[in-house]
Amino acid sequence: MKRFIDKWRQARIAGLEPCPLPKALAPLEGGKVLVFAPHQDDETIGCGGTLALLAKKGCEIKVVFVTDGSGAGGLPEGSVAVRKKEAIAALAVLGIDDAVFLDEPDGHFRNTPEFERKIMAILDQFQPDWLFMPSVLDYHRDHVAIGQAICACWRRWQGSARAFFYEIWSPLPATWVVDISSVAELKRSALSRYELPLAHCDYLSASMGLAAYRGLYLSGNGQSRFAEAFVEAEKNGIRRDLSERMLSLRIYVERLLKQ
Repeated sequence: MKRFIDKWRQARIAGLEPCPLPKALAPLEGGKVLVFAPHQDDETIGCGGTLALLAKKGCEIKVVFVTDGSGAGGLPEGSVAVRKKEAIAALAVLGIDDAVFLDEPDGHFRNTPEFERKIMAILDQFQPDWLFMPSVLDYHRDHVAIGQAICACWRRWQGSARAFFYEIWSPLPATWVVDISSVAELKRSALSRYELPLAHCDYLSASMGLAAYRGLYLSGNGQSRFAEAFVEAEKNGIRRDLSERMLSLRIYVERLLKQ
């Protein structure tokens, strides 16, 4: 039996493509783009370059910040107002002037029927062509919970928006990459507006490093390139249960880390 299983496994490996790479995603032109960010800065870390490109393509972009950004009580008094101000400044760098703050509890987000009603109302009112949401494979619990909640609402929504998970603290098994080389400095500049969180962690360098790594997936002439990576969700088809599979993997990884 062992020999049979080994031969079966080897046959499956031999049938794999030599090196499959995510496809290049062309920016939408003149459409409506809706972004859900768990915290103020996640939108720029995860898809800031892509949003800058979409803004240049004439898209109408709305960014919804889900939590109040209080740092789960770990930030100084007044930080909520500061982070909102920083978020507006960062979005302005990217060419975006439409921001919504839902003020859910930072660090303790729990999905509720009331929250889902708010999300469904936003989807119905804005009618996006593209939707961006945080990955449920992420290490941050808020990101996981919010990504799962947004995806569930999108599945029930009657619209036809394409939906993409973006990466923040945990890389995704990317299906798409967007070449952000032409707006990399805008992403860097927008991230630099988040002075309060950057004082605690240099995720600016980390985020741009991830974009440089993702740039290796782009075909080119060997020059340094920057990209952002996404996984597209589906209501039907092969990726219809993608969020559940990623959530199962996220839970499995946590169990490994706790051993």
